Amino acid sequence: MTTSSGKFVGIDVAKDKLDIAVLGEKKASQVGNDEKGITSLLKKMQVLKPVLIVVEATGGYQRAVVLGLYEAGLPVAVVNPVRVRQYARASGLLAKTDKLDAFNLAEFGKQMKPRRFEAKSENERYISALLVRRRQLEEMLKAEKSRLRTVSVEMRESVERMIEMLKEEIKRLEKELDRFMKEHEDWQEQEDILRSAKGVGRVTATTLLAELPELGKLDRKKIASLVGLAPMNADSGKKRGYRKTKGGRMEVRNVLYMSTLVATRYNPLIQAQYQQLLKREGEEGGVDSVHAKVPNHPERDDARWAAFRGSAVT
Repeated sequence: MTTSSGKFVGIDVAKDKLDIAVLGEKKASQVGNDEKGITSLLKKMQVLKPVLIVVEATGGYQRAVVLGLYEAGLPVAVVNPVRVRQYARASGLLAKTDKLDAFNLAEFGKQMKPRRFEAKSENERYISALLVRRRQLEEMLKAEKSRLRTVSVEMRESVERMIEMLKEEIKRLEKELDRFMKEHEDWQEQEDILRSAKGVGRVTATTLLAELPELGKLDRKKIASLVGLAPMNADSGKKRGYRKTKGGRMEVRNVLYMSTLVATRYNPLIQAQYQQLLKREGEEGGVDSVHAKVPNHPERDDARWAAFRGSAVT
């Protein structure tokens, strides 16, 4: 039986290098963020047997080292760099270098005990990759459609060709998603359960399955907090502040937002709750409505215009 050394390790991740700090040691070490460097790091960590290795999320550059540590059976946590920086400032650590950041990550791990990383299954990673690529193509398509309004006559045909290519590639990815679901009965069964709720479509269901594997394992309050949909208190003394949601998993929040917009029209349960919220918001905020507070809401302009007309009449 292996025993822990009681050490906490922080790893600052860059595109080409990894700065490694062990809490209690004076100097940090450095290896390349490549196969050779990660192999060297794994050997060192297996000898050290730390309590926890804390790695900051850096837009994907951390993926290889985190998976390597996880598959080697080492305890690793992936943390939001913003949270760690806030912790450093609260501790009075204003200076910033890669090595200092590594030590700060180790200290953060010791004091805050972040949740350990759990790797997705191969199928979950594949679905995530499909959905990420689909989102990228949707963003590119939206940009090309915007350009079509202002592009010169000479370049219009080029933009139209690109739009058609993007549409075709999106269709290809959706067919691949269909194929995967047909070949994996367990995923298809879970998707069917999720899609039984009006407003939940293929993209929402597959995003929940791939990006929220905790669904069904945690209670509703913990799931809401994990996604970033749990209203946070903002009270001070006798003041009761306005509850807001924040943080969480952006990909899941985005698809749930669009799904809920559809559900407010076609799902009787959600529609009733939505109307109740609108009524309460109107009572508390006067002419302001929920629509006016939600960016890109399809009824936002209508709500504001109605409010303007009402105030003009009085």
